[in-house]
Amino acid sequence: MRVLILGGGVFLGRHLTDALLTAGHAVTHFKRRHQPRPGVELLLGDRDGDLSVLDGRRWDAVVDTCGYRPRQVDAAARRLRVGVPHYAFISSVNQYAGAPVPGIDEHHPSDTTPVPDEAPLDAITYGPLKAACEEALRRVYGDDALIVRPGCLVGPWDQAHRFPYWVRRGAAGGAMLVPGGPTQRWQVIDARDVAGWLVRMLERQVCGTYNAVGPAHSAAELMAALAGDSGTVPVWVPPDLLGRRPGGARWLDLAEWSALPAAWRWLYAINGGRAFRAGLRPRPLADSARDMRAWLEQVPPQPADALDPAAEASLLRLQANRRSELA
Repeated sequence: MRVLILGGGVFLGRHLTDALLTAGHAVTHFKRRHQPRPGVELLLGDRDGDLSVLDGRRWDAVVDTCGYRPRQVDAAARRLRVGVPHYAFISSVNQYAGAPVPGIDEHHPSDTTPVPDEAPLDAITYGPLKAACEEALRRVYGDDALIVRPGCLVGPWDQAHRFPYWVRRGAAGGAMLVPGGPTQRWQVIDARDVAGWLVRMLERQVCGTYNAVGPAHSAAELMAALAGDSGTVPVWVPPDLLGRRPGGARWLDLAEWSALPAAWRWLYAINGGRAFRAGLRPRPLADSARDMRAWLEQVPPQPADALDPAAEASLLRLQANRRSELA
């Protein structure tokens, strides 16, 4: 099988490339930057501009890992429709019009809020733009499209700072500040599991729409997996304790899942049954945490790693004072 990946060098695309090569398939990357990889054909271009390098080429499938605006998806789909019969688009569960109840599935309405194509990409516009990208693809590929809606992807090469922070902190030991409560739902999935599953879907030329999410574990279960045998003990605190940093900014990534608006309360309890029935097999949380720790040992901590030890200790003292006042 010959597969074109639009993007492919960062996180999910990196693992997808690994999985395709391991399965014996030929891989081509389309990128803006010259980042060659052994065994992978590299085509340089800009999906916001010149796509001519794709003309006259044929692949068995294309995987779009970096489509964030409908004009990008429309332009690529129209260019590839003649020579590529199967188009897989990586969307997001954020494209839903909220998650007000647990277990919403692929039939839940999408967020059709009008967003200008040139609007800044942020937490407000990301979901509606992904929904518009899906519609752009369907207009060109119709039933020949595979739309994958991942939830929170984790694992080695994760470029976000949220889950890496928790993995580092879980391994550090001691009392660990965690906003929310132990029974709230957390849902993560290893990007390597999604990549391997996606290869099998491409091999079978499966189309349709799938939520690529992991089981909805409790926060306590996730924290236990992150702690391993480190002796780390979670201290559950109300989200409002995080309040604001000294500079005025919220500890948003730390509190986000436990202080979501009502419309998004169950964002981490999405129904993944359709993908599970199609062969998606999430690995145990402990395995993802272990491999993440091993990878992070080779990666220096980033400035955005959420919460430094001094700030955490200060917040834990504040929580202890609150409890003593209520006693």
